[in-house]
Amino acid sequence: MIKLRWKDETILKLRLLLLAILSFFLGCKKEHSSINRQQSNKPVEQKFIPKHGKLYFDYDAIDHYHISIDENAVMILDSSQNRSKKDQLKLDILINKTPKDINDTEFIKSLEKIGFKKSVIKTQSFKKINEIFIEKTVSENIEYACVPIYRDILIFKKQKAIIGIAKICFDCHQKHIVGTNANTENFGQDGDYPKLLQVINTN
Repeated sequence: MIKLRWKDETILKLRLLLLAILSFFLGCKKEHSSINRQQSNKPVEQKFIPKHGKLYFDYDAIDHYHISIDENAVMILDSSQNRSKKDQLKLDILINKTPKDINDTEFIKSLEKIGFKKSVIKTQSFKKINEIFIEKTVSENIEYACVPIYRDILIFKKQKAIIGIAKICFDCHQKHIVGTNANTENFGQDGDYPKLLQVINTN
C-alpha cells in the first residue's frame, strides 16, 4: 500500500469537502425547484369581483315609508274574518304582492293613514342607493325560507312622478320591486340588505 504524503492527503480531504458542499447545494436547489413546481401547479385563488349592469331607476327623489308592527299583529290581522277595507289594504301591503305594477300607485295615498310613517331619503345617500339598486352578478345567491313582512317601502320619483316602488323585508331578506326593466334577481345579495338598512337609518 502506497502511503500518501501529508500534502496529498490535505488536497484529497479538501476535494472531498468541496464535493460534499457542492452536492449539498445541488440537492437544495433541486428540492427548491420541486417546491416551486408544486406551488405553480396549484390554481391561483382569485377574489370574486361582481359585474354591474344598469341601474334599476333613474330618479331624483326617494320617499321612505316604514311601519313598526310585529309578526303576531300581522297574524291576527290575517286571521280576522271581518276585515275593514283599511285593514285589508294594510294586509295586502304587508304580506302580498301589492302593487302589481307601476300603474298601481293609489295605495300610496293611504300609507300614512294605515300606520306607515314617511321620511325622505337625503340626496347624499343616492350614491349608496345606486350601489344597491343595480344589476349585479354575485358569488353566491342566498334565499331565506321565511314569509316576508314588508315593513319598508321606497318610492322612487322623477320630477315628482312615481317611477319605481320597492317593498323590503329586512328580516327575511326579500323584496317586491316594480317599475324597472332591469334584472332584479340578485337584489340584496352580498350583504346589500344590511347596507340598505344602514342608509335608511341614517336619514
